Amino acid sequence: MTSNNTELPIGSLRIGLFTDTYAPQVNGVSVSLQMISEGLKKRGHQVTIFAPRFPGYKDNEPNVMRLPSLKYLNNPPIYVAVLGTPRSTWKLTRKHFDVLHAHSPASVGLLAYLTASTKRLPLIYTYHTSITDYTHYIKFIGNTGIIKYAAAWFSKASTDLGDQIIVPSPKFHRLLLNQKVKQPITVIPNGIDLSMFKAVKNPGALRNRLGLGPDAPILLTVGRMDPEKRLEFIVEAFDLIADRFPNAHLVFVGDGSARKQVEEKANVTRARDRIHFLGMIDRADLPDILHDANLFLSASTTEVHPISVIEAIASGLPFVAVQDEAFEGMLEDGRNGYAVPLDVEKYADVLADLLPDRERLKRFGEHSLALSEKYSIETQVRSLEKLYLEAILQNWRGSLFKRILPRQINQIPTRINRVIRAEIGKLIPRRRK
Repeated sequence: MTSNNTELPIGSLRIGLFTDTYAPQVNGVSVSLQMISEGLKKRGHQVTIFAPRFPGYKDNEPNVMRLPSLKYLNNPPIYVAVLGTPRSTWKLTRKHFDVLHAHSPASVGLLAYLTASTKRLPLIYTYHTSITDYTHYIKFIGNTGIIKYAAAWFSKASTDLGDQIIVPSPKFHRLLLNQKVKQPITVIPNGIDLSMFKAVKNPGALRNRLGLGPDAPILLTVGRMDPEKRLEFIVEAFDLIADRFPNAHLVFVGDGSARKQVEEKANVTRARDRIHFLGMIDRADLPDILHDANLFLSASTTEVHPISVIEAIASGLPFVAVQDEAFEGMLEDGRNGYAVPLDVEKYADVLADLLPDRERLKRFGEHSLALSEKYSIETQVRSLEKLYLEAILQNWRGSLFKRILPRQINQIPTRINRVIRAEIGKLIPRRRK
């Protein structure tokens, strides 16, 4: 007999991953996809990634197919795939897959749906982003009521194109249920390479870079610097406590469309000399930066299941955030940090109470480490494998049923047809002449 924990061999699957955002862009989706792709390949699967072409960038991976694109935004640069070009479409339709997995609802996601429909393949769709929270990126009309209504409709309609829906957090499971999405929904949390964030290559790298001693408290935030992240809120909160902690420093890692506004906000505070903007950094250097910090911060309420937070808690950092369901499972209030109302004074008070308590910071960091254990990339990849197989089998059964049923109906003898019609005729009252 085999153990219940023994994994059954499933062979090599041919998987197509479709995304509107990928390297060299750095965000949660692109980082997650790179890890998923590597994880699936390590498990013996063949993976092809379809993404918009990014001028001047050359992929190091042989399994990435770039689609013709047009620039949509300048800062940060965002390119949107142009569909329907004969060469790319022909090349795509000649490839063979077992399952397709879309990670965005826009142009490349639509291509995934059209390909799945044409080739009769199962389509998985991961709902990474609440579309209604990002309408401000639509120039001029993004915040109008009609656009928000249209975004809600598009969110449901595009999600229902998938045969199976994945959400990274219970927050989005509830969101899609409220939107009355019809397709089956599975929660598969994001995962990372936990071992990468438990080790430190260059201890003190961040402190040496900023010229800080070992006792200077460092408050850190990592990620895209865009309006929905509310980074100016964090600057305001830090400014409120700056006088009480004259050796504390606030560090921002990342870049984006709101960076200039955040820097301008920081420059008019009393603590401007202690607020640092590192910009984009090499991902390989991130563990060293995280391990040098004392506290990880977030003020966003538009997160799904942020990779940056998983990396922070896997590095043993306590975590203070504005209350949001996205942090469910990552943040346990009073155990590894605090979830605070969207009130800058209350947020500042929590920071002021926690920062001087070294014993509590240590205890919170240890609990962060424990919470991070469930977010490994290996667990995420195995969950994806299971769902891919279920979708393939479901698709195969459905196709078989569609092929067999018409044939069976046509084989019903004519005499039986006459009997059925006669019996039905007895049930229908005859018209009087």
